[in-house]
Amino acid sequence: MKRLLLAFIVLLSTSFFAHAQNVEVKGVGTIQYEGGMFSKDPSDADKKNVLDSAKVSAWKNYVASANGAKQKMLMNNVGANAASIEKFITGYQIIDQKVDPNLKTYTVLVRVGFNTGLVDQFLESETVGSGASSSSASRSKDSLFSFLFMSRKATSIRQFDARKTQIQEASTSASTDDNGGVTARSTKSTGGSTMRKEDDVSYAVTSSQDMDSAMGEVLNTANIEYAGYDDIVANCRAPAVSQFKNEFVSNDELAPQTRSKIINAARECGVKYFAYGTLDVGVSDIDTVTGNRRVFVSARSQLWDISKALPRKIGSVGPVQYSGLGPDQSVASRNALQNAAKETARSLVDQLNAKGIR
Repeated sequence: MKRLLLAFIVLLSTSFFAHAQNVEVKGVGTIQYEGGMFSKDPSDADKKNVLDSAKVSAWKNYVASANGAKQKMLMNNVGANAASIEKFITGYQIIDQKVDPNLKTYTVLVRVGFNTGLVDQFLESETVGSGASSSSASRSKDSLFSFLFMSRKATSIRQFDARKTQIQEASTSASTDDNGGVTARSTKSTGGSTMRKEDDVSYAVTSSQDMDSAMGEVLNTANIEYAGYDDIVANCRAPAVSQFKNEFVSNDELAPQTRSKIINAARECGVKYFAYGTLDVGVSDIDTVTGNRRVFVSARSQLWDISKALPRKIGSVGPVQYSGLGPDQSVASRNALQNAAKETARSLVDQLNAKGIR
């Protein structure tokens, strides 16, 4: 019984891991076939060709869903042909197929599963190079990375009704006829304008521990060496978050003086690449499908090369919206924040990899 239970747990864990690593995408393939002397149906070779075409179509749709940096790496290192993508396919299912004997066309609609973890590992190996190791001992000290993200929670949203202004103009004209009579005419015209005012959103800065952990998990998996901002504060006299967190309450950007202090301190600690931004947690609503609480998080970030006196912006993320569900607002907010943090970190990793940075 114990062995059976252990086997079930292992199987369940493996199935969950495979599901977490798998993304299913639809694709369509269409070819024109010749047909044989004794048959008007597509040949086995035709069926293979249209299936390969449908798989390539699904791959292109998968690539199109990635961020710009990852799209570029995938097309440069993998391309778009059946042979090169086969190693990433976990399985496929033919959803529909149609043969048109008049036009002699054969169309197939498939659902293809791609192993996203394997794709990321492949891109990482291509970035590092076939002769380089991805172990901690071989990471480049010249590419030390750090980040500072502030988690902001919307405490209230004030919406304004559209203000309408009506304008009326009246005019009178008179004319004289041949008999000397006077005819008066009056006309009235109406118009106006509508003015809409942007919502007034109030924020409060919240704890960023969950966000930092989620981002750190992605960076570690990608073998990106990074230093926590708290260590930069402790070792290189960077301003503590408590000293400037109020700047994020009413603004999306740090004050130039604060930003300069942070970058100079990070550079003093040997950090070469630095990212900062905000993750804004919205007010919850009800998901119409599940009935659970739903929270949206808006993520934005900037990636900088701070190795020289004049920092250079080399990447950015968002603003992008992510959502999370939960039985209450607290759980939904945490899930949404973790989703946003992980996806933001993945986008930053893709941009670093695209530039060959480790």
